[in-house]
Amino acid sequence: METSVNRSNAPTQRIGIRYGVLSAVAMIVYFIIINMIGQQDEEVLRFASNLFIIGAVVMAIRSLKKSYENRNRQTPYLPGLAIGFLVGLVGSVIYAAFILFYGMILQPEAAGGLVEQTYYGIHLPLMMVVASIVLLGTIVGAMSGYVLMMAFDNSGGRYR
Repeated sequence: METSVNRSNAPTQRIGIRYGVLSAVAMIVYFIIINMIGQQDEEVLRFASNLFIIGAVVMAIRSLKKSYENRNRQTPYLPGLAIGFLVGLVGSVIYAAFILFYGMILQPEAAGGLVEQTYYGIHLPLMMVVASIVLLGTIVGAMSGYVLMMAFDNSGGRYR
């Protein structure tokens, strides 16, 4: 019984991690680009990096749907929700680790700039900035997964 549970979770975990890493790479490249053009102080541009998580969740859920359609099965709802959460968590943890690495090792003078920037209307220490990145990314991923699974639901519920 345990092997069937583990097998059914494997595609979800594999897809979630793959697209979480993809979103992290995109966010890191985006961060480097906005720093190169001197726009790192723009809150809207910093916040826009979360769009990469949303895009990765869309691609991950499509990949999950294809894997279930190839086996002639309907995509279950909970694995779709799990993928959104996992993509957001993995992507934001890797991105936050990069921000920490960047702020402490690559550009220590930039760490002061990161701390001086306001997040949620207040100044935060670097570790709190990292924690807020992880929290926000996880929430964005989970909510994106929730909304997309509602949109992709074709179970023929009462209101359809």
